[in-house]
This record gives sequence, C-alpha cells and structure tokens, in this order.
Amino acid sequence: MTGRRKWFERTFALGEPASTMPEVIERLRGTPLRLAERIGGLPLEVTARRSGEAWSIAEHVGHLGDLEPLWLGRVEDLMSGEEVLREADLENTATWEADHNEADLVDLVAAFRDRRRALVARVESLSDEELGAVGLHPRLRQPMSVVDLCFFVAEHDDHHLATITALGRAAEADG
Repeated sequence: MTGRRKWFERTFALGEPASTMPEVIERLRGTPLRLAERIGGLPLEVTARRSGEAWSIAEHVGHLGDLEPLWLGRVEDLMSGEEVLREADLENTATWEADHNEADLVDLVAAFRDRRRALVARVESLSDEELGAVGLHPRLRQPMSVVDLCFFVAEHDDHHLATITALGRAAEADG
C-alpha cells in the first residue's frame, strides 16, 4: 500500500447538488458503526499506543467526537447566513488535552455516536434550499454548502478510519 496523505494537504472538489445528500448522510450515519467494527477486540495496549507524537487509535476515536460540535456549528453558521464558517482549532487542542488514552473506547464511540446523531438529525431537517446555503470555508478558502460540508465531514471520517485501520494492522504485524 502506498503512503497516506496528510489531511491538511488534501483538496476537495465541492459543489455537489442536494440530490447527493442521501448518500452523504448514509456515510455520516454509518461512521460510528464502522468505527466500532475497526476497534472491536483491540486490546488497550494497542489502542493507547502512540508512535512518537502521532495519535493513538484511542486519540483518533476521541478526535472524531471532539469535532462534532464544530461540524454542527458550521451547519448553524450556514443557516444563519454567515459569510465565513467558524474556524477549526488547527492545533487540535481539545484532542491533545482530553487524555483519550485513559478513556474507555466504548464510551468514546458512544459519545461520538450521540453527537453524530445530532448532526445527522439537524441536516436531515433541512430543505433542499437550505442545503444549498453557502459560506466560505476558512482554511480551504472555498465556498461550501451544507452538502459540501457533510461530504467534507465524511471524508474526514474516512481519513481517520483509514488511519485507525493502518495502526491496527501495524500493531498486528508487531505481534
């Protein structure tokens, strides 16, 4: 397998129509289940293991939950007509300070699942017209609609799921 792309190096082709939203929502809705599948059965010594300054599996899991308020806040920014969406903490301070390695993974996944349900419920309540509301993404400097935002979140989920999978495989290979 080839090397993995860093999240902040990614670019995104945005501008999907509202008609793509059902598929995007299913990706969002399915992430907690896919996450539980990835980490099920992994022992604590694997899930809490860091390699240098890189996050552990538990920290990746916690990070997904840590960002849910940002995603929901950006939906609200779009609904209130903000020209620029709220900025993310690019240092990921909440994740670094949360000590996710000491948390129970079941609790981390449950917290993420509950927060994700809130995001999905909010997005599903929007009309097609509301799904098209646009604001500027502060880091990408691209216009982003609710559909685009949800696609971006699903891509972020998949980025972390792929990293968790790679970390799990590396731990298996190490024995």
